[in-house]
Amino acid sequence: MGESPLILTIDDDASIRASFRLYLEDFDYRVIEAADGRSGIEMFRAQRPDLVLVDIRMPDLNGLEVLKIICTEDPDLPIVMVSGTGVISDVVNAVHHGAWSYLLKPINDLSILLHTVEKELERARLIHENRKYHNYLEEMVSLRTRQLEAANLKLEQKYLQVIRSLGRAAEFRDNNTGSHVIRVSKYSQLLARAYGLPDQTVELIELSSLMHDLGKIGTPDHILLKPGKLDDDEWQQMQRHCEVGVKILETIPDDEIELYPPGASEEMMISSDRNSELLIMARIIAAYHHERWDGKGYPQGLKGEGIPIEARIVSLADIYDAISSNRTYKGAFRESECQRVIREEAGKSLDPRLVELFFVKIDDILDIKAKWSD
Repeated sequence: MGESPLILTIDDDASIRASFRLYLEDFDYRVIEAADGRSGIEMFRAQRPDLVLVDIRMPDLNGLEVLKIICTEDPDLPIVMVSGTGVISDVVNAVHHGAWSYLLKPINDLSILLHTVEKELERARLIHENRKYHNYLEEMVSLRTRQLEAANLKLEQKYLQVIRSLGRAAEFRDNNTGSHVIRVSKYSQLLARAYGLPDQTVELIELSSLMHDLGKIGTPDHILLKPGKLDDDEWQQMQRHCEVGVKILETIPDDEIELYPPGASEEMMISSDRNSELLIMARIIAAYHHERWDGKGYPQGLKGEGIPIEARIVSLADIYDAISSNRTYKGAFRESECQRVIREEAGKSLDPRLVELFFVKIDDILDIKAKWSD
């Protein structure tokens, strides 16, 4: 069993202090006394009582001043004001400055004092227990939040690892290093940021672009690896890699939504999705990264700003890397030739604004090319 509650009574009337002490001690309370406000404050600081009984009218430092000091230093301590004046303004001031209760002297029935002490101590206990409970809940919520954040981070890392592996798996079909998708991803990130897109969108483009040619998984080797020019039938099959890529990335049954209906906008694709923003953007890029600014691309022949900006960005990155890299059907172009082609394609296959930004960032482009060379 712990010690019984400690009561501090502050009153300049010795008989009042003695009567309070003797009565409360009969009910196993511990009582300490102070004859004035200053000694009461010193005793409060030294003993840290569980409840204070303080007379409102005292010389030098009155009860209201004592009340203000104690409430400032320990706002949760129950304080009961005791006075024989019966002035209503004293009651109002005391409650306003933090008194928990108010008793009028003379207290002919000391059971009223006992009831008040017990009531305020119980109130203080409940407040303390309630605060402890809320603190416990906050700690549990904080702990659970940290656990969930750690689990989500681990899951996200695994998720991104799968995405990178998917992108490189497709690229290994016709590029034995898989560095093409990494370069395209880095070029796309650079161009998206230069274009002024939000940071979150830039990050999504960087990751989604890794899967731009995921549909190549479904392209036969005799077409994908053919060293010469494709015939018409082979070219049509090659173009289907956009559709195949979207289907691989789609997460709902094909009969619930058209793959990308004629005139489909980015908003339509987003509204039909039931998965993450990353997969939404990955499908957009897979579907439209072979569209051309002049409308002569595939699969839908979209034109200009009708092509989602994500796809326009990846298209430039993909074309630049394709002409600057060795492929089964050609060797890598010299850098000067690559830059000439990109300039000439502005307004044809490529967004002129993006071409302009490409050359603004050409030093960074070349750094990426060197760092991730085959």
